[in-house]
Amino acid sequence: MSESHDKTLLDVRDLSVSFKTEDGVVRAVDNVSFSIKRGEVVGLVGESGCGKSVSAMSLVRLIPEPPGSIDGGQVLFEGADLLQLPVPALRKIRGKRIGFIFQEPMTALSPLHRIGSQLVETQLFHHDISKEEAWRKGVEWLDRVGIPEPEERMHSYPFQLSGGMRQRVMIATALILEPDLVIADEPTTALDVTIQAQVLDLLMDMKSRDMSVLLITHDMGIVWETCDRVMVMYASEVVEQGMRDDVFSRPGHPYTEALLKSIPALARRGERLEAIPGQVPSPLAYPGGCRFRDRCPYAFDRCGQEHPGLEAVNRRTARCFLARQRMTDTKGDGHV
Repeated sequence: MSESHDKTLLDVRDLSVSFKTEDGVVRAVDNVSFSIKRGEVVGLVGESGCGKSVSAMSLVRLIPEPPGSIDGGQVLFEGADLLQLPVPALRKIRGKRIGFIFQEPMTALSPLHRIGSQLVETQLFHHDISKEEAWRKGVEWLDRVGIPEPEERMHSYPFQLSGGMRQRVMIATALILEPDLVIADEPTTALDVTIQAQVLDLLMDMKSRDMSVLLITHDMGIVWETCDRVMVMYASEVVEQGMRDDVFSRPGHPYTEALLKSIPALARRGERLEAIPGQVPSPLAYPGGCRFRDRCPYAFDRCGQEHPGLEAVNRRTARCFLARQRMTDTKGDGHV
């Protein structure tokens, strides 16, 4: 790994986020910590509702406050705490240095402005270039994300495009400034397989230019194809982190193992796919002890009595009392 790839770009420490609702306070993100190096792709995985998207949006303070509240922690971007920056300074970082690909593009694209206008204004806000140059780059990036007749599409409104095409516009908007970090929240969900592969290839091309990516997905197959490291969330907290090959070959947490067993492409030949039994507990009232224990085939008495901390083994961590045994088991639990 080069010297630039050893440099930490983003360092998140003990991030906690909650939301006030009519039913009570939802603990959406609970003391989450992780880091991303320059030129690294980190996959953030877990079931819907586990806190992935809220974690990502909180990094650049995009959650609505109220009802949301960032209750603690630090988000250090090249040493500067984004949670403490004045809003004008934060706006200069959003887009230019940290790009965001939203899960639903209509939350980010203005329905009242043409695609070309939005791509141009994004560039003019952050760069000292002419409108003509910004327009040319807009056409170029629409072409790079696989939109046919890009010059013509620059004149379209978002509602005139299909969902998959709007998603590609969102990706172009995030990448056109060539930011240092892209936070991609399910960037390929609305795309067909061919365009999905094209977009993932584009992200890998940006990685080769030392851009870092936080890739939020439920698709472990995409994680295997694209990510250097994996972070697994369950019930608002990180339950495992590690290098991709290590996590896939010997998952330290039973939840990670269960995710791998439910993915056809990753299951051993002839092995039956398994659904994860039960449901994620309510964030309004997480149970004491391990939050995964009611769904875990390895649970024992201690799991209901104590909340497990993150057990560290070499470059890996897992929130399980059996983590050290699981991560050093030479037989392996993986499914690659």
